[in-house]
Amino acid sequence: MTGNVDTDRRQLDEVTTELLERYSGVDHLRARIDVGAVHSPELWRRFADTGLLSALIQEDRGGAGLTPQHLPGVLHAMGYHAVPEPFLETAVLGATAFEAFSDHPESSARLEALAEGELIVGIRLSHLDPYVVFGEDADLVLDIEAEGRVTAYRPEELEVEGLNAVDPLRPVARVTPRGAGEVLGTSPRIATRLRTLAVAGAACQLAGAARRLVDMTVEYVSVRHQFDRPVGSFQAVKHKIADVAVGVDMAEAAAASALGDLTQDDAAHRAAVAKAYAGQAADRANVEALQLHGGTGFTWEYHLHFWLKRVMSLSAAYGTTTTHRRALAQDLLTHMNKEQ
Repeated sequence: MTGNVDTDRRQLDEVTTELLERYSGVDHLRARIDVGAVHSPELWRRFADTGLLSALIQEDRGGAGLTPQHLPGVLHAMGYHAVPEPFLETAVLGATAFEAFSDHPESSARLEALAEGELIVGIRLSHLDPYVVFGEDADLVLDIEAEGRVTAYRPEELEVEGLNAVDPLRPVARVTPRGAGEVLGTSPRIATRLRTLAVAGAACQLAGAARRLVDMTVEYVSVRHQFDRPVGSFQAVKHKIADVAVGVDMAEAAAASALGDLTQDDAAHRAAVAKAYAGQAADRANVEALQLHGGTGFTWEYHLHFWLKRVMSLSAAYGTTTTHRRALAQDLLTHMNKEQ
């Protein structure tokens, strides 16, 4: 079984990387800002055509029938390329929610629309993140409450306030329900699974963005010369990059593990650890990348800022490093007190 998962995952990673390198490069990122519309229907359609949007939808509903275990590389690639699309929220969290509440009369139609690229889902996890990614573009916002109720809101049932996001390619909004919405179901287990997926998925994207910062910095210090030598040949620079790279390696491993078997009792803990690791590693990668790029890193013309901003945005998404560390510490203390 593990061999099949590994094979499918490698193939999915290759397809995703090839698609993003071809259609979501720096030129695409700049074009989305220039036109004033972050979401690209064309790129989203390509996600649908390659089966990325339907990866977690069951085969009898036209999907690939995969599991979150197949997606660490895909989400990592989304962060590595700073993809300006709500893939995690729609194809992972939205699909999981509709599959989990498949007895709801609208779930089948919504899964079909999602797979065809005709549905964008926003996620509201107010106890972890007060903002909804792509809230102004969402066709449906799922409000996942701590006690387990999952409610779907249509745009006309919401008051949506677009905010000035630090990352213009990851727009966020504050949404306030105006109508009753439509309860998909109530299940603490499903709500916990969705929260865990959100945290673990954000960790994977964050690790991918941090890896891109490392790669860009290594490339820059290799060609930037000072005193007739590449800057990267200086011992101090080597040490800085090595320290950052080790942190990113650990973040990638933790993030991949977090999307393992989500039925295990420690799934939520693994996700929190992964997000905390990724947040710390990415924040350090941000600082060192900007410093080692010197004045070039501050310019709009150079593309480092896309990943600097993506890291800042993802670090705050679905719980900050401090939030998750505090929760993990509280759980540990509670466990220790019970054992005494």
